[in-house]
Amino acid sequence: MNGGGEPPRRPTVVIAGGGVSGLAVAFELAERSQRLPDGIELICFERGDVPGGNVRTTRRDGFLCEWGPHGFLDDAPHTQTLVRRLGLHDRLMLPRQPAFDRYLYRNGRLRRVPRKPLELVRSGLLSPLGLLRLFGEPLVRRQSEDGDPSVQEFAERRMGREAARTLIDALVTGVYAGDPARLSMRSAFPRVWNAAIEHKSLFRAMLAQRQRAAEPEQRVAPIGMRGRVNSFRDGMQELTAALAAALGDRLRTGTRVAGVSDMGRRGFRVLLDQGPPLDVDAVVLATPARVSAELLQGTDAELIDTLSSLETAPMAVVHLGFREAETAGRPRGSGFLAPRGQGVRILGTHWASDVLDARAPSGFLLWTTMVGGARDPAGAELDDRELLALVRGDLARATGVDAEPVFSEVIRHPHAIPQYDVGHRDRVATLEGALARHPGLFLCGWSYRGISVNACVKEAPQVAEAVLTRLTR
Repeated sequence: MNGGGEPPRRPTVVIAGGGVSGLAVAFELAERSQRLPDGIELICFERGDVPGGNVRTTRRDGFLCEWGPHGFLDDAPHTQTLVRRLGLHDRLMLPRQPAFDRYLYRNGRLRRVPRKPLELVRSGLLSPLGLLRLFGEPLVRRQSEDGDPSVQEFAERRMGREAARTLIDALVTGVYAGDPARLSMRSAFPRVWNAAIEHKSLFRAMLAQRQRAAEPEQRVAPIGMRGRVNSFRDGMQELTAALAAALGDRLRTGTRVAGVSDMGRRGFRVLLDQGPPLDVDAVVLATPARVSAELLQGTDAELIDTLSSLETAPMAVVHLGFREAETAGRPRGSGFLAPRGQGVRILGTHWASDVLDARAPSGFLLWTTMVGGARDPAGAELDDRELLALVRGDLARATGVDAEPVFSEVIRHPHAIPQYDVGHRDRVATLEGALARHPGLFLCGWSYRGISVNACVKEAPQVAEAVLTRLTR
């Protein structure tokens, strides 16, 4: 009984950021809030008019253009479960075939990435000496579990300099658009790191993975990259749109969180760019690390400095549409990557319409090319005319396709992909220690423990549970 006074205020939670991480956490909190007697007051703020962050899809002239990820790997149960909970399972779109040829641009031509280790011998990707060093990988002394080597250091030690500068450089380009000499192996590619530790050899790990696979051999990708890429009929924005619809009026777009202050036992004060401040019990910052640092100015110097130290790489995404009849003799597959030093500036190209249906009108192709990254940030800043000329020239050099595009779309991301540089695990541990000084404040998103859609979706229930645990103390 409260003596006839006002009913007790429901706990209030604010989520800053309506990208896939913020939306997924809000969805999980909304689903779990009935565990509290009176539920919770939940508000997710997104500064843009369209929720989803970099997960965004536009269709123009029949061409479907992804602003960010073009899909998600189907080896993650959390994402598959979320898709079913949202009623999107019938909207899923699988690749046109179980396995696609992937290529590397090496020594002036595209070379198919082997699906089996022995196919490397005929691929032309490595010299005889490079092959000999690579196949000696099982004899390399066991990797220490305590260190934090760069990707380049790890790869050169295990596979040799040539294989590292060709195969692993391309992998880093395709996933992070990063610099192998700076990225942390165990933070950027934890599956590969853990496999090398467990099996004492990457080759042994690949064999073990093939033996465990329930699908045919061609379904199994290189170690650490299992599964097929899935998307939706109208693109990846279907996922974030469904999350937004499930939240209803708990999602407020066009409103930016401008600051967060810790008021101790009284909770947190959230400043907005419009309207009065909100006094709340918990805050989830699902914004990029640099933005979270800005929101927390004056709160905790160590927290702010560590967040500010987490870097990103810029990217320009160039979509080009071609008449299929004018691309005779072109390679078929999922696309290609270009290791550095091969005479082209583009990072690689995804042949979107080869992989999934409904990405281009009948009789046309859609190719998506990436420019920029950690080692060429100036590339992402070229104007549209320079970008289109660069991409067309490099595509002609790599694929032989020199046709006039009938469609073009340029999308720029000044802060495209987080860079998990050496020491990233220590920085995340520092953040966790700092957060312990501010009970009720939470960080989530791709800045910390994984950059994929799958990683963000997997993290969401854990964050939601932590918030509810805090509220019930």
